[in-house]
Amino acid sequence: MFCFFSKTLLHGRYTVTASPTQKLCLIQKLPFSLLSPKPFSTNANQHSTVVSYLINTCGLSPKSALLVSKRVHFEAPEKPNLVLGVFKNHGFSQTQISKIIEKAPTILVCKPDKTLLPKFEFFHSLGISGSDLTTLISTSPALLKVSLESKLVSNFNALEELLNSKDKAIAAIKRAPIIFYNNVEGTIAALRGHGVPDANIAMLIQRWARFTMSSPDEFNQTIEIVKKMGISPLGIQFVIAIVAVKLNEKALWERKVNLYKSWGLSEEQIIAAFAKFPWCMIASEGKISAMMNFFVNKMGWEASVLAERPRLLSFSLEKRILPRASIIQFLLSKGLLEQKVTRVAQMFACTENVFMKKCLTSLKDEPQMLKLYADKFNLL
Repeated sequence: MFCFFSKTLLHGRYTVTASPTQKLCLIQKLPFSLLSPKPFSTNANQHSTVVSYLINTCGLSPKSALLVSKRVHFEAPEKPNLVLGVFKNHGFSQTQISKIIEKAPTILVCKPDKTLLPKFEFFHSLGISGSDLTTLISTSPALLKVSLESKLVSNFNALEELLNSKDKAIAAIKRAPIIFYNNVEGTIAALRGHGVPDANIAMLIQRWARFTMSSPDEFNQTIEIVKKMGISPLGIQFVIAIVAVKLNEKALWERKVNLYKSWGLSEEQIIAAFAKFPWCMIASEGKISAMMNFFVNKMGWEASVLAERPRLLSFSLEKRILPRASIIQFLLSKGLLEQKVTRVAQMFACTENVFMKKCLTSLKDEPQMLKLYADKFNLL
């Protein structure tokens, strides 16, 4: 009889409890060849034996087996055989099993009835089975090493409550398994405590879960840093600012600030630009330099124009700014576009459809220019 775990739904929350029935019943059904002791080297070079097992039985390359053997140790193959058998019985391919062992070697010597089977059953209860399960685990095998109750069940319940949907919570987990490693409940509570709307919290956890992986104290410090910059917790920019602060280590943050300063911006202008559009500090140093160089040196703008319109820094220089610049420069030269920076900036920032409509009106007597631009992007 398959090892059974009772699943109950209490006020929308899942609990998983082990039944007192035989937990190893599935293991007992494994092929005899996997359970039977096999001749195993007992010489002094145990490390060499582990390497051989990893290569011949687990399918690892010699190079990978040598690295993995430093992180897992066993004297006989019985326990690893049990683990491999459980994976095979749940539909994992040899390639997927190899990936799991490479990423999380200690799973090879775990107790399947305590480490693997309860978690497989939990995922089954969510409707994650078959290829969905094997893909999820082989991509993120560390899921098998975290606590079932305090991590998997607790985080799923918190996510389901936040999204108000079991299906949305499952979809989020499939997209970003790293969510299971976090303290989702603590993250939600901290953000709600500062007035962040649930919709924005959901976006942060679903899109940028890794940036919420820190101690409660550290995460709260990040929130306070963002608040001190004058960004309202009610707006979407607040959670993006959290990502920006977490993404940039102190040294990198300071380098980017100094880079903006080198173009003549003050610290106050930089903070104001960040509060308006946090992506300006998510951009790489190379991107910042290239964009500032173009607008200041090629377009002749003051750096303060970019501080007031930091969104311009987020566009692709090659795919958007430069192609449009050729049209804009032509319009300026013909007096078909006002010289005001605000007007020109709008031409760079507007959508492709709006840009084309404006160009169609302005270039009705210069169709060759519009055709050159449109052909490049297959717009006509």
